[in-house]
Amino acid sequence: MGLKGSLRDFGISEILQLIGLQRRSGVLEVRGEEAHFRVMISGGKIVGVEKEPELKSEGLSEYLVRAKMISGEKLKLAQQKSKSELKPLEAVLVELGFIASEELKSVISLRNIDLLNQLFLLKDGEYEFEAGSVSYHPNYSAELETEQVLMDGYRVRDESGLIFKEIGEGGIIFQKKPGEFGADQQLDPIANKVYRLVNGERGIDEIAGLARLTRFDTLKILVELKNKDRIEPKTLLKRELGIRSKIIDRAIFIQVGFWLGMVIFLGLLALGMFQYQTAGFILKKPGQETGFWKEEMVRQALEVYRLERGGYPEQLGELLEVELLGERDLQFLQNSQYYKQGGGYKLVSPGLKPPGL
Repeated sequence: MGLKGSLRDFGISEILQLIGLQRRSGVLEVRGEEAHFRVMISGGKIVGVEKEPELKSEGLSEYLVRAKMISGEKLKLAQQKSKSELKPLEAVLVELGFIASEELKSVISLRNIDLLNQLFLLKDGEYEFEAGSVSYHPNYSAELETEQVLMDGYRVRDESGLIFKEIGEGGIIFQKKPGEFGADQQLDPIANKVYRLVNGERGIDEIAGLARLTRFDTLKILVELKNKDRIEPKTLLKRELGIRSKIIDRAIFIQVGFWLGMVIFLGLLALGMFQYQTAGFILKKPGQETGFWKEEMVRQALEVYRLERGGYPEQLGELLEVELLGERDLQFLQNSQYYKQGGGYKLVSPGLKPPGL
């Protein structure tokens, strides 16, 4: 059986359901805009998940360290042995007695579910399933039933929007709120475990690792605790602060470019006035001149977008989404025509011509 197509026509849930029902074996590859996933399936069970590029926080070693299941020193020793003997890291960890096989499999299972949850949130991309035998070691791999993965996936897809709206995708650090809570406000064991791990210093990934929960389930419990007034946001992780810094930097970049453009424009305007006095040229209306300033800001924002993302956006509205432009620029954007052409773009502002013409 071979499957190939677009996620817009055939979603991840339908693909996995079909493969699971037929108990097929093979590799499912999914290519999204930002990552490439490989899902290894044997007899309808998911036995491995890979992602490229993989964030540091998504690596198995990071999961083990966050869960306090292995020290950094032991991990480094195992990684060196794995590299020198050309053995999988999982096998070396068990052989050295650094971690029991079942404990290792439980962490591998959490990591695989986290990666699969990312797949369920993809709205666009290409997929291909190549049927065939899949090699894996049962002692170092976690087998996931397709039916359970589908149930979790539907839950993630349906509830993630509300969760991300409440607390974002994981950049917030929480602290406990002071107060006494009665017997009717007691938490269930899992929620209480997460609550006890909140200390104003741990990030969400670390809490998930220590609680032995998926990232999604951890986020969901934190939202519930926040709505019960048991916890409150304290600060942002360094990564998020870095993003805020970039936003400020690029805003400064745009403003500098804008005022530089204004200086050039005013110089051209003065030249136009001189020409008008000497040759009778007609100056443009003030509304048109304002349009030129707006267009210059849009062009500056497009260049910043290209530098940060490696290419120009598909639509001008994306400049608003990444906060390169504000709502005050919406009117100009709606009246402008933008075309992405290969590695460049074309911006047409109706009724506007370069100053001095």
